[in-house]
Amino acid sequence: MKVSSINRGFTLIEVVVALFILSLVLSSAIFSVHQYADERVLIRDRFLANQVAWNHLMERYQHSKKWSPKRLATGFKTKGVDEQGGQSWQWEMKIEKANGQDIYRYEVAVGSAESDSSKSSLVVYLVGK
Repeated sequence: MKVSSINRGFTLIEVVVALFILSLVLSSAIFSVHQYADERVLIRDRFLANQVAWNHLMERYQHSKKWSPKRLATGFKTKGVDEQGGQSWQWEMKIEKANGQDIYRYEVAVGSAESDSSKSSLVVYLVGK
């Protein structure tokens, strides 16, 4: 009885197909990781921009409750730059008189100091100046 001891390996076509499939899987995995990292950066930036906006709205709330002596006129628009999370944030606040007695509309838009786009925009209505 003769046993065939021929060691047969993969053909070139099989190796090429396997490498092609592997490259597709790895490229989609890299794309997913990159997309996840981009989303994390966007969420972090949005969170920090919201923190800057809320800080300025709470500052205005304290002024409206007369906890702080600083007063601002209506129709007022102010800008500034704050540091939050190791990054500079450019903010702009508009104060307008709303329809009603002694009700004011406060709008704060916050964006990265390097770009012109707004990352967060908050609108709050407060009673009193």
